[in-house]
Amino acid sequence: MAEIQYEVRESDLMAFNEFQLQYSKEMEQSIRRNQSRVPGLIVFIALFYWFYYQDVFTSFYIAVIGVLWGLLVPVYIRWNVLNSIKKKYTDSEKERILGKYTLRLEPKVLIEISPQGENSVQWTEVLRMAATKKHAFIFVGVNEALIIPKKTIKKGNFREFVNKANEFVENAAT
Repeated sequence: MAEIQYEVRESDLMAFNEFQLQYSKEMEQSIRRNQSRVPGLIVFIALFYWFYYQDVFTSFYIAVIGVLWGLLVPVYIRWNVLNSIKKKYTDSEKERILGKYTLRLEPKVLIEISPQGENSVQWTEVLRMAATKKHAFIFVGVNEALIIPKKTIKKGNFREFVNKANEFVENAAT
C-alpha cells in the first residue's frame, strides 16, 4: 500500500493551528468586527469632524487611522492568537508531536510510526481529511490531526498519498 515518510516541525504545528483558526467562529467574528465596524465608527467620527468643525486635516488623520485599523488589526489578532497557542505547548508536548513520522495506508487501518512507537487508527475513526497547498491533515479527533507537511517528505508522493487516504476515509464513511 501507499507509504510516506516526513518530518513535523514547529512551523508545521503552527500551520495546523492556523488552519483550525480559519474555521473558528470567534476568530471570524473578531476579525469581521475589527475590519468593518470599528473602522466604520472611526470614519463616521472623521466625517463628523469634517462637516461639523470643517477641520480637514483632523478628519483626514482620523480616517487614515480607521483604514489602518481595518487593515492591520486583523493581522495583529491572528499573530497574537498564534503566539499564545505557541506558548501553550510545553517542551514535552512539542517533543511528543514533533519529529520523523511514517504513515502507511492499509485497507482497514492507517499505521503511524512515530518516535513514540507504532500506532494504528481504524479508517472509521478518522473524522475527515483536509489539504492545503503545503500540508495535509488527517483528523483523528476534533482538535487532533496527523500533520503531513509537503516540504519535508523524504519518501513517497504527497498528492498520491493524500488522494488514496481521502479515498479510504470516504469509503469508511459509507
